[in-house]
Formats: sequence, structure tokens, C-alpha cells
Amino acid sequence: MKVLVVENHPIVRDAVKAALLSIGLFTEAIGCGSFEAAQEILRQDKDFSLITLDLNLDDTIGAQGVVVLRSLYPAIPVVIFSDESTIDVAAQVYDCGARGFILKSSPVEMVLSAIELIMRGGLYIPVNLAKKLNFNAKFLAVCPEAPAQFGLSPKQHAVFMRLLDGMPNKVIAEHLGMAEGTVKAHLNRVYQVLKVKTRSQAILMARDHRII
Repeated sequence: MKVLVVENHPIVRDAVKAALLSIGLFTEAIGCGSFEAAQEILRQDKDFSLITLDLNLDDTIGAQGVVVLRSLYPAIPVVIFSDESTIDVAAQVYDCGARGFILKSSPVEMVLSAIELIMRGGLYIPVNLAKKLNFNAKFLAVCPEAPAQFGLSPKQHAVFMRLLDGMPNKVIAEHLGMAEGTVKAHLNRVYQVLKVKTRSQAILMARDHRII
């Protein structure tokens, strides 16, 4: 398996590559310093199992890069590495389809554990951010072990599962052969059933109940 490390600081980029190779999940780590360079690499070779993305590249703004990558390469999970820890930034990247949000100041052991979780199909959300995203006991009381048990239709369930895969609405619509407006309608129903308001909260609930 290969990982693409998109990081504009060469020293940090090399450190991330070395750390990821050390856990034995990846056979190759390729690095680049800009979003444009990452796109060129992916145009030539889509055979990557993970992309780690610096949130503050010179040629992309905030979560914009996540939206582009998830739209073009929905099968490749994206993990954000960031210096920022604000709730707005974290919520935005999860809503755009990132599978993890990792602070660059995090201990190496924690970073590697998060990557291992993501590569097993999970989603990593730091505890402090989970609390800031309003993940608390009131949600647990209404969260289903499986969404279908709470009256979701097969199409609503299918949309929800693809949301948990980190797909933007446009990509979900293409995968399921429905209009983007229909996807939004199904997601609104899912949110009502789960008594949440955002993608981030829905993802957190799914993680806590081992749906992902």
C-alpha cells in the first residue's frame, strides 16, 4: 500500500513519511509540497491507500482541498494534518469528508494509532474536538446500533453509509444514481431520525456505536 503525504514543510513531510512507514502498513510513502503537485501525482497514479493533507498549503484554502480530493478520488481516505484546532475548522473538514483530523503537535504514538484506526476503516476524532462538536450523552440516547432499526428507508440507509465513507453529496448522488437534491433530502431525514444537525455529529454517533 502507498501513502501520499501532502505537506509544504520539507522537514515535517519527511518526518511524517518516515513515521508512516515505521508502522508497517505502507510499502511506499510519496511526498509533495503543494496541492497542484498532489493532483499531478494522482492523475498519473491513483493507486494510493491514504492521503495525508496539510490544511494550510499555499495553493489551496482550508477544506477546499478535501472537497476536491473526495470528489475525484472517493475511494482514497483523506486525513488532515493541521496546526489549527478550532472547532469551526475541524467541523468543516469532517463535513467535507476527511477521515481524520490530527494536530501536528500530537505525539507520534497517537498519530500512528490514529492512522492504524483509519486504515481499518475507522474515523479518528480527537476527544477534545469530539466534546467541542457537541458529542454528549443526549445523543447516545437516540443513536441506533444500526440506522435501519430507526425507520430509515433503504435509500436513506444507503446515503447515510456513503456519508460515513466521507463522500460529498455530489459523489453520493453519482454513486447512487440520484439527484443531489434527493441526497440532501435523505440526509435531512437521517439527521431528524438521529436527532443531530450536522454531518460531524452523525459521524461521531456512528463511531461511538461501532457503525464505523
